[in-house]
Amino acid sequence: MIRVNHHNGVIAYKMGRSLGPYVPYMTHAFQIGRTLIDTGTRFAEREFLGALAGSVKSIINTHHHEDHIGNNNAIQKKFGSEIIAHPLAMKYIIDPKTIPLKPYQKAVWGRPLPSKAAPAGDSINTEDCRFQVIHCTGHCDDHICLYEPDKKWLFSGDMFCGIRNIYLRKDETFPKQLESLRKLAALDIDVIFCAMKGVVTGRKHALTEKIDFMEKLRDTAIEMNRKGRSVKEITRRLLGFEDMMWAITMGHFSKKNLIESIIGSPV
Repeated sequence: MIRVNHHNGVIAYKMGRSLGPYVPYMTHAFQIGRTLIDTGTRFAEREFLGALAGSVKSIINTHHHEDHIGNNNAIQKKFGSEIIAHPLAMKYIIDPKTIPLKPYQKAVWGRPLPSKAAPAGDSINTEDCRFQVIHCTGHCDDHICLYEPDKKWLFSGDMFCGIRNIYLRKDETFPKQLESLRKLAALDIDVIFCAMKGVVTGRKHALTEKIDFMEKLRDTAIEMNRKGRSVKEITRRLLGFEDMMWAITMGHFSKKNLIESIIGSPV
């Protein structure tokens, strides 16, 4: 399934795997002229390639996860596109079999096929934009965000994903995410192009709101831990009981992961 929206010269492709009428998780790719930022899920390949606005000269991957590089292979084969990503993402893009996937990830997004890639530097110039490349860890070690200072655009990959997030992957790190978000919040941004939320406008202070939520959650969790509260109690008091996200991902995404990343080892 794919939906296409336009915003001031940027085309947003919202896509996911259709399981009958249900799409379990949607992700975005963005096109500016002949440049793509991420390529979404492999399960949407036919619809995505059919919806693309013309040829694709270059692809910039924000990171190596399967819902961001899923159509690298197909687009590179069709257009001969150059693929650029953080140096640490190279091995995964070239050989996606090295990406450790949980059963839910295989079912929802599928495993990407191999493609050729080159490492990004501190900036990337395309026909339409001049991007500053900002290394942002916390979600994964090879994550980059792209900032266009003239247009005040931020392509945030999976670093934003909404203001009030109450889950964390087992391999994510809360303190590093907070550090990366502070780095992004120092930029002059008018629009955030988010892999999860799509085009985020009218929320100039969305990043600072997210940071404020995370800092308050962190401070409260640390204080409760100092008073001897268990991880289980802190999680339920601050975030509620685990739900379908925990069940579907078999704990890979959970509220408990978030609290443990804040306070370290359980009490």
